Amino acid sequence: MKKPILAAAAAAAFGACAAQDGAQPAAAAELPAVTVYATRTEDSKDAVPAAVAVLTAEDIASSGARDLPDLLAKRANLDVRTLNSNPLQAQIAMRGFGENSFGRVKVLVDGEELNNVDMEAPDLSRVPLAAVERVEILHGPSPVLYGDGAVAGVVSIETAPRGGEPRTRVSARAGSQSTFGVDAHTRGACSTNGVGYSAGYGYVQSGGYRRRSAYDIHSARAAVRKDFENGSRIGVRASYGNAFYEMPGPLTYAQWKDSAKSAWNDRDSARIWNYGAGADGKFRLAEDQWLYVDTSFSSRRREASWGAYGYANEYNLYGASLSPRYVNTMRVAGFDSKFTAGIDLRHDLYRVRDRSGYNNPRYRFNRLRQAFFAHEEFYILENLSATAGARLEHVANRWKNYAGLRENGDGDWTGDFELGLLYRPVDGMKLYVRGTRFHRSAFCDELNYTADGRFLRPETGTSLDAGAEYAFMDGFMLDFNAYGSVMDDEIFYNPYARDFGGGAWGGYNANSPSRTRRAGFDAGLSWRREGCAEASVRYSAVDASFGEGQYHGRDVPLVPKHRIRAEAGVWICEGVEVKCGFRYTGPQRLSGDYSNVHGGLAGFATFDAGIYFSPEWAKGWKASFAVDNIGDRRFCDFAGWSDYSGAYYYPACGRSFLFTVGYEF
Repeated sequence: MKKPILAAAAAAAFGACAAQDGAQPAAAAELPAVTVYATRTEDSKDAVPAAVAVLTAEDIASSGARDLPDLLAKRANLDVRTLNSNPLQAQIAMRGFGENSFGRVKVLVDGEELNNVDMEAPDLSRVPLAAVERVEILHGPSPVLYGDGAVAGVVSIETAPRGGEPRTRVSARAGSQSTFGVDAHTRGACSTNGVGYSAGYGYVQSGGYRRRSAYDIHSARAAVRKDFENGSRIGVRASYGNAFYEMPGPLTYAQWKDSAKSAWNDRDSARIWNYGAGADGKFRLAEDQWLYVDTSFSSRRREASWGAYGYANEYNLYGASLSPRYVNTMRVAGFDSKFTAGIDLRHDLYRVRDRSGYNNPRYRFNRLRQAFFAHEEFYILENLSATAGARLEHVANRWKNYAGLRENGDGDWTGDFELGLLYRPVDGMKLYVRGTRFHRSAFCDELNYTADGRFLRPETGTSLDAGAEYAFMDGFMLDFNAYGSVMDDEIFYNPYARDFGGGAWGGYNANSPSRTRRAGFDAGLSWRREGCAEASVRYSAVDASFGEGQYHGRDVPLVPKHRIRAEAGVWICEGVEVKCGFRYTGPQRLSGDYSNVHGGLAGFATFDAGIYFSPEWAKGWKASFAVDNIGDRRFCDFAGWSDYSGAYYYPACGRSFLFTVGYEF
């Protein structure tokens, strides 16, 4: 039902433009110029005292990425764990967080939050890559503007129209593992009435790297936006997703080494349906005063069957949010200033039906988040600014019909803040320092599985960042960011949380008995000259450990201390570029191994390469052929330790190739 609705919306928008503009579509570029935005209040990335990376539509088109997780891994140098090389199960890790790291990264699509209240990672497959106009990655905590869960960073994905000439892209791809996919995306704007539109659809199917790891994904998005002459705007959007995937399960070490493509489970699978709708607006109240309003509604249904265990369940997850924000840019005592105040309201309802007849046949969980925040940017000098902000957030949780809990509801108040200083001594350079206090509330799955049946406390922490960015000479970019953080009550699954006596242990979710500490840095250098060559290298180092208590001095599991990504490309002739890439991820402890006694996951290095065609004589046509993991390196990007089964491993994809051809008009 949703796909016809999306198509109709896009067709209606396109028809309206055609009726207004007649035979002059090229005149549709009269809307305000596209600007890079790095916050919820439209600051440029150069005005934010933090490390901000931006991937434009051109970057995405030339990346050779298969999907959004692949793009974030290759071009943003994020640690993306794919669990069976399945984009539906991809998890983003940043800043020294290991298991459940996705719960510390806020993911937004056109302002809509993709993070779930349960322990399902944000579903990046909901966004067809062809529909993505820009991706922004804000490294480090951003608790004042983004709130609960914005601990390690924020990934903001934009697909909504922002004007420009009408453009339509269609593409098809095929590759190893019986992979096939098609994408279509159109966007444009009307010069006479300020209406912009965009719509995209993507489909991909694959047999998967391992046996019983097939998946197929349908995703669609559409949006319409109206811009007014005074700078105001209003837009609506809708999305749909339908995906199926098999779950082959983890392997023992011996199974992984002997037969990495084998499956532990022969009957496990899941199907997911996603529906979403939203609206956003920007309204001029006065010459220097604006009101931003965002609202969204989403529905997610998942049916899963673990045939190997005789277990099956289904759940429905509903989310609704409303966020008004007031922005005042008036001068104060002769100084430039930007003051923001807002309210965030979000309600999540999680309803589960256990079809296996266990202790909890039907239960549900409610979470209500209410937050008030204020943020100030004050320009001491033209090239020196200070930021300060605070946020007060209340999270109310309530379970119903779940056996084994000693309490069914609670409410937590948390306070976050941010202080920063930004200096721009010359064009193209920024130096910054920023301190934050942040928090994360537990997933509902963590709350219902504790040692004593009581709810967990929110985890809190403080962080200090300092860094620099410098664009110099012709096409060079250098950036460096160092950080340190200390966290209290960090939440994790501890396989030794409870001693039942006689050498028997039972695992539960728990607040850390000691502080956890992280210190690290990210550095990068890149250069690009269109039509000639390009090169980049990024290096990340982090030390994540327990600062005291039972695990004092032990490494936080599933955190590689070193990561390197290097790329190089050269145009061998007009419109033909050859690229190669290298990735190294260092050793890490197994998930759940807080005592660091069960060995570890070895480091690994992979190479990939591709050739990209976009010759001028074939105007509008593009093609590429890319090979990942050329050496067919056998490695895992996720592995853990269980008190019940010992070490377990999820093999990553071996050598794979993909051929893509597309046309833009």
